[in-house]
Amino acid sequence: MTPFTSTGFGRALRRGACVILALLATAVASAAGPRPIVSLAPAGELSGHAIEALERPGDVAVDHRGDIVIADAGAHRVIIVDPAGDTVTEFGGYGWEEGRFDGPSDVAIYPGFYVYVLDRGNRRVQRFDAEGDFVDLPIAEDEAGSPTGIEVGPSGELLVVDEDSQVVRVFSQFDEALEPIGHFGAEMGGLVAPAAIAVGPSREIAVGDPGRAAVEIFDEFGSHLRTLTAPDTLAPSALAFDREGNLLVADVYRGRVLSYSRGSARSTASIGRDALGVAFDPAGLVFDGRGDLLVLDAGGGRLLRIRVEYGDDATRG
Repeated sequence: MTPFTSTGFGRALRRGACVILALLATAVASAAGPRPIVSLAPAGELSGHAIEALERPGDVAVDHRGDIVIADAGAHRVIIVDPAGDTVTEFGGYGWEEGRFDGPSDVAIYPGFYVYVLDRGNRRVQRFDAEGDFVDLPIAEDEAGSPTGIEVGPSGELLVVDEDSQVVRVFSQFDEALEPIGHFGAEMGGLVAPAAIAVGPSREIAVGDPGRAAVEIFDEFGSHLRTLTAPDTLAPSALAFDREGNLLVADVYRGRVLSYSRGSARSTASIGRDALGVAFDPAGLVFDGRGDLLVLDAGGGRLLRIRVEYGDDATRG
């Protein structure tokens, strides 16, 4: 494994700035109340050799330092880059031994503690420390059926989307199996082919289900709250909440990202292939420390930055 490295004072300043901006954004949001997203606009690509070398990226997350964690399924590795796109470290490699992967497709962060990696080809979840050193296997092979997505809850619990049983399996921070969320079915709150998951600032849980062309929203106890759809169709491949509680949904079928207002099923903004000017296969979404949305484009092997603008009134129905 490549050791953890730093370029020194400049990187420390960038990370410090990310933390300060994040705190300021949180304070502003708390004072002004929730606002819908009214515009999504392209803001360029994140460059760097590590980004350019991505083979088939599956998901992206941001850790407590502001560094960007990418699951590169094609290269069977996880790579961590700083906000400028420079390599911090990488780990993995093809295999079934501990610390190796077969097509890692999702990553989730327990800030300051762990990086969880969905090792999809090996049907397990591996846990690493913040520097990328292997810790253990909280979910071994076949303990969660056919896992398609993972997320860490606000209390450190691990949420695992299981395509086989059509539920979200929940494991406590002590790796104890808890009551699952959801059930199989095509009715409201049912799941058919769940593939993505995100946890919001009010502890709500969003589950993207291409099988139902919808996103199902549950509260932290598993009670169904509402269903998000689109007038044409929706194939949610990735989800991300902002600090306001708005939900961003990557629609892989139409190559776009949609925003939905907090507490409602109303779409307020979108961005897609036409605005970006490139073929677009969104596979991962995450907000960085500046409040921009990072979109992992699996088809192009790149990381796009999207500028998010807020307003008092939604502009789209």
